[in-house]
Amino acid sequence: MDRIELLILAVGALVVALPLASRLGLPYPVLLTMVGIAAALIPNVPEIELNPDFVLPFLLPPLLWAAATRTSWAHIRANLRPILMLAVALVAVSAFAVAAVLSSLLPQVPWAIAFALGAACAPPDPVAATSVAGKLGLPHRMVAVIEGEGLGNDATALTLFNTALAAAAVGGSISFGSAGREFLAASVLGIGVGLLLALVAGKILDWLTDPVLAGAFTVVLPFAAYAAGEEIGGSGVLAVLAIGLVLGGAFYHIQDAESRLVGSAFWATLDLLLTSIAFILIGLEMRPIIEDAGSDIWRQIMIGLAVAAVLIGVRMVWLVASGLFAHRFLRSTVPGNWREAIVLGWAGMRGVVTIAAALSLPAATPERGTLILIAFVVVMVTLILPGITLPWLVRSIGIATADPERATREIAVRVVGAMNERITELHADGDLDDEHAEQWRQRVRRIVAQVSPNPETESLIEERARFRHMRAVNLELHAAAQAEALRLRGDEGIDPAAVDRILRIIDRQIANA
Repeated sequence: MDRIELLILAVGALVVALPLASRLGLPYPVLLTMVGIAAALIPNVPEIELNPDFVLPFLLPPLLWAAATRTSWAHIRANLRPILMLAVALVAVSAFAVAAVLSSLLPQVPWAIAFALGAACAPPDPVAATSVAGKLGLPHRMVAVIEGEGLGNDATALTLFNTALAAAAVGGSISFGSAGREFLAASVLGIGVGLLLALVAGKILDWLTDPVLAGAFTVVLPFAAYAAGEEIGGSGVLAVLAIGLVLGGAFYHIQDAESRLVGSAFWATLDLLLTSIAFILIGLEMRPIIEDAGSDIWRQIMIGLAVAAVLIGVRMVWLVASGLFAHRFLRSTVPGNWREAIVLGWAGMRGVVTIAAALSLPAATPERGTLILIAFVVVMVTLILPGITLPWLVRSIGIATADPERATREIAVRVVGAMNERITELHADGDLDDEHAEQWRQRVRRIVAQVSPNPETESLIEERARFRHMRAVNLELHAAAQAEALRLRGDEGIDPAAVDRILRIIDRQIANA
């Protein structure tokens, strides 16, 4: 299967998986992986080899960038303790636990290699985690912790993985002390280069006025940050997270509205497409791995199931125990009770980073094929099983879910309040007369009317009815303008580029109506 066929499959899978996932209440990465497995089982479908040198530098940076720019640093800072406990401490403990199991079940595998696979299997996938958090309606503090863990745990895992491979190459061993020193150095260097690039990139974006050029420039940033972080011996993951978090909070100060709209639409599309490719690749890679296992496949699968059980068990015990400790001694609110601890524990879904890291094990690694298959079993178990059952689990144990519509309505009321205060100030200063001040107050009321699905007053109901009527009229008028512009575009004497400029203006007017 070549790259064009893979791209077509990814787009086709998105068209099917996204609506179906929304209807079934499942994370869409789960369905995308199933599509990949189904495609791999079709007879005569060419095999695809997942090159880790392609996956980590090409797929991971933009996916991390998209997640980081959507995340608030203030929310990460407010939940920093539980995030670090999961993204750093739990990853390290999970890696050691897996290494202990593998050493007992596969004594021919050196400890450093067993630890490397443990590090590869330890981090939950950031894309799957974000998808889960967004679909289940969990309390915001839990969502913030899940997203923060998903952003940071890859840096811990990949640093430990590289440390273990370096130790294996010289016949050394891994300890908490050596792993901690490596992680600290990689973190400082990665965050440092990310912050430096964010400073430079912010100046450049402030200078760029063309929205398309600004959007193209942002495409380069995650790859540049990842490459720079890795080149100086730091964490490329943390470099991407640093620049993404900084610029994500600064876009509204350094870019105009059109640049933000263009960039947001572009990155939403790219994020979906790359996510589709990543999880379909996991499914497609299953067939050659299973074929290479031969008659020993069931023993390898049982070992994989044992490793998956250890990872799930360690995560559950860790969250319940650390949750009780943090709640009692550190005044942490995540997890706030045993129900939240179980949901967070069950949400530890592995993904593309685990597969890419396992495939990057050196060719001379003892039992390399077995280790790769174990990693695939871990991903399948921890991705598909929790992905399918998490909505049921949340409902069954009685987790209080958030109301996103209510949250949006409350924010809209506060935003409109700020606008009304400014209208009053401008009116008092003489910059707005009575007529125009009232017109602006009516316009800002429509913001609440537009986002309030359950209005509580008759006046707001009437306002929403007027808003819907005016929007319908607005669409009719702009449709007439579009029809005339499109008719002119077919005229041989009319410049089509000039017509396209008018059509873009009409589109912006419709979008802003």
